[in-house]
Amino acid sequence: MFGKKKAKPAASENAPQIGAENVVLPPLEVKTIGIGKDEAQGLMIASRQLPGYPTAIILLANAIGGRADRILMDFSAQGAVVRYRIDGNWEGLPPLDRPTGDAALVVMKKMLGLNPVERKAKQEAKFATNFKDIDWVVSFMSAGVPSGERVLISIDTKKPTLKTLTDLGMREAMVTTFRGLLNGNQGIVLVSGPAGQGLPTTWRVTLEAADKYVRDFVSLENKADADPEIINVTQNFFVPGVGDAPEAAYEKILLKQPDVLVMPSLINSYIAERTIDQVSKQSKHAITRMVAVDAVDAVIKLLGTYRSEAKDLVKLLTCVINQRLIRRLCSNCKQPFQPTPQLLQKLGIPAGRVQKLFQPTFPPPPEERVDAKGNPIEIEICKKCNGRGYFGRMAIFELLIVDDEMKKAILKYAGTPDEIRKFAKKKGHLGFQEEGILACAIGDTSLQEVQKMMASK
Repeated sequence: MFGKKKAKPAASENAPQIGAENVVLPPLEVKTIGIGKDEAQGLMIASRQLPGYPTAIILLANAIGGRADRILMDFSAQGAVVRYRIDGNWEGLPPLDRPTGDAALVVMKKMLGLNPVERKAKQEAKFATNFKDIDWVVSFMSAGVPSGERVLISIDTKKPTLKTLTDLGMREAMVTTFRGLLNGNQGIVLVSGPAGQGLPTTWRVTLEAADKYVRDFVSLENKADADPEIINVTQNFFVPGVGDAPEAAYEKILLKQPDVLVMPSLINSYIAERTIDQVSKQSKHAITRMVAVDAVDAVIKLLGTYRSEAKDLVKLLTCVINQRLIRRLCSNCKQPFQPTPQLLQKLGIPAGRVQKLFQPTFPPPPEERVDAKGNPIEIEICKKCNGRGYFGRMAIFELLIVDDEMKKAILKYAGTPDEIRKFAKKKGHLGFQEEGILACAIGDTSLQEVQKMMASK
């Protein structure tokens, strides 16, 4: 299981190292978005002549090659602390001294057409690149902070890699149930999730899973925070204070007689009331979303936002989906183990139902990397996950089906959400803990990850 290659905490194997002499720079070309081609080329030529260019390119390439989706750089008088976020966890790199860190930052700002001298005001830019045969879009943001300056670099693929509910981690049985409700008639489907836990992706994939080829889907969105285009969803926009008010834009949409109203937000009481009318009297269907920690919280927030329409909204709700992100076990190095009867009982799994669970494989700590004589030895780590034990993330979903009994419970216990949760559990609803244990039973994640997910509630 272990052999001859050392772990590199936040970079891919064989990645070029910052400060190494005669290093061959990775083939990463920066194509700044929003400025002319000639100007961009001039900036790149100038940037390549600067001493910080190798450090800047290696930082970016190692992050992309190592599966990071964020780079955080904190600059102070002493130097720069650099971290990569990989699978949702922040991993630290060796700190950069002040001259090296400043030189790399000057190059990044120069390449993007920003002001390298400005260290206080907020500066933002985007660039595109192709690396490892994948097209990426990278967002750069810098701003002054009390300790100095902070830089956040966000890394995303140009094309979505998660396309189905199954890709996100939803169980097949739940996919079938959810799609049935999603493609139903005369109901409201509520998609929800905590802030920073993948709600925009779940929203997009939910709409991709809907049957948009036999029904007409239209949306109404604030232009300032509009969602990416989705095939067969006709987007309509409003700009607050400019042109048609959202109410007028909504009425124009209704003249087209759409089948499904896609509402990232119900916007205000007028539009909420009109949506209720369309669903209940005109046989329309509606899909909306809400930032919330779980499905019950989403319902309570929806009702609290539209108090006058609360009862009618509850009557039309058919289901609420919510998710939390969790790390996937590396399929290459995860290790099975036989759970004890006591552990199964604690997890609520009937005896004999599950023969094995899985856990991550981690390289031993440095003090244990010695032979029988106490001499240091090198170890082999998993080439897929680079010794992290996990590879990628998935969502643990809960699906709250809002049937007639649940509607009554929501209205009865609207002021005490925990009572709604208790009622749902009595009806057989599976919450995050139960869904997380199911994910452990099929080897997707570990008990440690589920415990961490529940502890962060």
